[in-house]
Amino acid sequence: MKFISLPIFLISLSIGLFINYITDPNTKTVFVYPTPDNYDKIQYKGKNDTCFGFTPKEVKCPTNEKEIESYTVEEKR
Repeated sequence: MKFISLPIFLISLSIGLFINYITDPNTKTVFVYPTPDNYDKIQYKGKNDTCFGFTPKEVKCPTNEKEIESYTVEEKR
């Protein structure tokens, strides 16, 4: 005695997966910035798929603006 028809099962499964795929809710990107309270709880992922974390270090800001260094933001390759 056959309880499950294989073609009907596969068609139903395909339709169900397709409906689930097209009705999937839009994802929302949440931006999290490091603070002194959460620096050790969060691991970040860069644009080039590298993971990193932060360690806070208190420094004295230079009074001469020429001593302040700028850096480039990493770009995805």
